[in-house]
Amino acid sequence: MLVVRSFFIILFVTLFVGVFVLDWYLAGTIPWSHYESSIQQSINGIPFCEYDRSRSFLREKANSLPDFSFLGVGFYMLVRSIEAKSNSLTKTIILSVINGLTNCVHAFGLWLNHACRCQFGHRLDVAGMWLVTLFITLYSLMQHIRIENKKITHYLFTFMFLLIAYILWHASDVYYPESYDNREKILVIGCMIIFLISEFVYMKFSKVKKKQMKLFGFGLMMILIGGLCGHLNAAKIICWPKS
Repeated sequence: MLVVRSFFIILFVTLFVGVFVLDWYLAGTIPWSHYESSIQQSINGIPFCEYDRSRSFLREKANSLPDFSFLGVGFYMLVRSIEAKSNSLTKTIILSVINGLTNCVHAFGLWLNHACRCQFGHRLDVAGMWLVTLFITLYSLMQHIRIENKKITHYLFTFMFLLIAYILWHASDVYYPESYDNREKILVIGCMIIFLISEFVYMKFSKVKKKQMKLFGFGLMMILIGGLCGHLNAAKIICWPKS
């Protein structure tokens, strides 16, 4: 599967380098002027402290470039799902593909949100973040449903996920700073609480290896660290405006 891996690596590098080229080429212009702003308040409207490079392609350079790491994760998930299908390790890859595409959408939305500070990017960011947390929560809950035919389970999951995604897209039409203070956090925290409860119940009544427990603990720790860093940045406690 060298071809598949090479394709995604080349695509990733092309996109990453292309962003730098566009930022250089469009320097001194206002490339996002025709897009609706995601800010309702002119003062303290953005809950991040980075300086606004309003006449650049990347308005928040330090915030937008690290978002490619999310894209890398999404690409990796897609590569693994394609390889699993090709090696006949699984009969269906629909859930893996959905998860990979969801992470890619979130990555693009996250990047666009910080690159343009426009409402469309903000909505993609918010909806993508909700869907990433929703996926693992819904997947965890589906483990408790005993259906012998796995195809039915996969189709049921796909239908429920797409239906909720449609609802969340409409719910994501909120602006800074209200989105960050209220709706955005509430739904993510709610999903994570449901996910943790579901996983603890599942692990209690199933045979879980120590390695799985360690991975679960590591993942939980990363979520907490990420949430803490986001809060510190939004509260401008850890802040480098000229970054």
